[in-house]
Amino acid sequence: MTASDVVVVGAGPYGLAVAAHVRRRGVRVRTFGLPMDSWRAHMPEGMFLKSEGFASSIGDPDGLLTLRRFCSATGRPYADVGRPVPIETFVDYGSWFEQQAVPDVEPVAVERIEAVDSGFAVGLASGETVETARVVLATGLTGCAYVPPELLEVPPTVRSHTYDHSSLARFSGRSVAVVGAGQSALETAVLLREAGAAPQVVVRAPSLRF
Repeated sequence: MTASDVVVVGAGPYGLAVAAHVRRRGVRVRTFGLPMDSWRAHMPEGMFLKSEGFASSIGDPDGLLTLRRFCSATGRPYADVGRPVPIETFVDYGSWFEQQAVPDVEPVAVERIEAVDSGFAVGLASGETVETARVVLATGLTGCAYVPPELLEVPPTVRSHTYDHSSLARFSGRSVAVVGAGQSALETAVLLREAGAAPQVVVRAPSLRF
């Protein structure tokens, strides 16, 4: 069993930000997860962030590793307001942030967390157990996809969750019912149409308010 003062579970924007701040304080921290995995593997191609450029930076202790600086360094278009941020830009920005601020992220899954006298025992998929005083959970949307029980009887070949797709190209030429009226549903419907599908949004309301 190895020791650490802090364990951060998750290597998305929040996990990377927490790890960067803890590292700056000289605290022993280990960060586990695939960097930007949810954004890379579970967000549809062609998506734009809801936030403006000025509000899309990942927090670092000095406030220097901004989205603006990344775009300037890589020759990408950027504006504080009025220019949507493509998902591909944000994913690459997150990887750049990781390399700059948290280069020791460990791409290992956390399988269990147990309370012990000294704090917590964190079991990894590699077989290692890490003893730590504190655990920060920054797992984002991982494991939160919800399918209503009524739809679980529908074969998975024709039923899926938006979290399952990084590309909607396979729906080209097909009719698709999109259930829901939130940001994910409405944007997915737009991206489905752009991919050549025929989406129909199904909601339990007389009108959409978003």
